[in-house]
Amino acid sequence: MTGREVEQVLLHAAEAEPRIRFYDHWIAVDLLLESKITGERGRPVRADRCWGAYVLAGTHGPVVPFIARATFLATGGCGKVYLYTSNPAIATGDGIAMAFRAGARVANLEFVQFHPTCLYHPDARSFLISEAVRGEGAVLRTLDGDRFMERYDPRAELAPRDIVARAIDAEMKQRGDKHVLLDLSPIKRERILERFPTIAATCARFGYDITAAPVPVVPAAHYMCGGVVVDLRGRTDLPGSTRRAK
Repeated sequence: MTGREVEQVLLHAAEAEPRIRFYDHWIAVDLLLESKITGERGRPVRADRCWGAYVLAGTHGPVVPFIARATFLATGGCGKVYLYTSNPAIATGDGIAMAFRAGARVANLEFVQFHPTCLYHPDARSFLISEAVRGEGAVLRTLDGDRFMERYDPRAELAPRDIVARAIDAEMKQRGDKHVLLDLSPIKRERILERFPTIAATCARFGYDITAAPVPVVPAAHYMCGGVVVDLRGRTDLPGSTRRAK
């Protein structure tokens, strides 16, 4: 909710700026390179230049060239290559792929951070249950009620994300289960509703009362730690193209 409020303020400010135009539901397809315009093939990437992007106009529209002196890639990661992710549906790695095809360097793509507790539900594959819930006392259990985190780390549920996510994944694979359970019973009902009203309300929409019974959770792809290589000013190898960090 904090991030949503920040985003809304920024969007309202951008919408009020007459020099900014929005093209909702238009999808970038590829970078517009000088070598493609001139027909020169094999030009070294640093000798080439980005002059904008080719963009698909809506769902069934034509591909339109957008000409620009500077092109910013702000397309997020590729969380949607995973079944469960906190990322929105548009996080399909397009920006990284476009930069790679244009010859820019990419690095550390194998480093993807997983959030341990995403709600397990076919219609809620991007809803995270905050780690603050475990900080308040919630525990992780297998489907038969076994609390397992103490076997993996002395910090149990308060271990770092990577340890908790791997532990959940290991339990699921060993047992053949599709999820584990997050048990909030150690937290008083009033405290749950006071501290986590959005989580409680969202889970209730999917049929789960987090104050009365454990909820099913799975690890979900969260942050992509790698991406397009840039310098300290955000510039890629390709002149005219920059990559904005997430």
